[in-house]
Amino acid sequence: MFDIATLHAVYKEVAPLSADLPMPDRWKLAGEGLWGQVYDLGDGSMLKLVRRQGGLGNGEALHHREVSALTFLSGMRSAYMRIPQFLGGETFNNPYIGSAPPMAGWLRIETLSGTRLTVDRALTMPAQTRQILGERIGAAIADFNNEATKLALAADIKLADTITRSLALARAQLGSPELHRAADLIGAAWEVARARGPLVFVHGDINLGNLVDHGEKEPLGLVDFAESGWSLAATEFRHFEPLGALRDAAFRGFATREGAPPDLGDYYLASAANALMTIAITGNAGHPRDQMRRSGLLRHCLHEAGLEL
Repeated sequence: MFDIATLHAVYKEVAPLSADLPMPDRWKLAGEGLWGQVYDLGDGSMLKLVRRQGGLGNGEALHHREVSALTFLSGMRSAYMRIPQFLGGETFNNPYIGSAPPMAGWLRIETLSGTRLTVDRALTMPAQTRQILGERIGAAIADFNNEATKLALAADIKLADTITRSLALARAQLGSPELHRAADLIGAAWEVARARGPLVFVHGDINLGNLVDHGEKEPLGLVDFAESGWSLAATEFRHFEPLGALRDAAFRGFATREGAPPDLGDYYLASAANALMTIAITGNAGHPRDQMRRSGLLRHCLHEAGLEL
């Protein structure tokens, strides 16, 4: 969390560009990730501050991608999903603000009712509740892909595939020849799959932390569009392989809403790419068992995708 002097410096930069911005004394830290912090402004809106450095790539590119997506997705809603209203976003002219690390930009969105999901919450809930949640997630993904694709085509949006982009960034980060080979194998197979299509507009980073749940009878809120773009529908499930029964329920919900499940070959390619990206971001961090799990997940997904190192 930034100190109050830094928040006042941020306010000074953002206030002339965002109407009725509350004073920083009211801001409450709502979340923090690799790329920055999100503040609840206390007036029904949230302020996301994006750093220049965080995970793979750079903050400016991710900020541009998210602002571009939210500009045409703003307020989109169906029976199973909803997108917050986009209230504005700009880059910072001077990246050095107070004691904050170099900043890329800011964006302001509507606060969605409900709470963000977590892996712990999802995996410890009763089995039937977890099944219903998974099916709602799958239906929300299907609805998002369909509605967002129509809007992206109408707006002539050109945002590139997040798997292709992130694989290249991960490869550059990795030093192991074996992992370079894995990146090349996944990349080549992914381009074949992309050429087969069909391509849809994807959120690109559907993990539980990017879903806001306000109850079974309400649509799930989707947030964080920094990885959105044109890709295969299976990309939306790339974080789901470790989630077991929740993943299977999400597949069912998607198939019920869309008419067919995500392609399993594409799914395991996307999951392998995601595992490789995680290794590139985390390196040797954590307990050796964590490293073994990450490596094991990569090998498992490669095998299921028909690829062997």
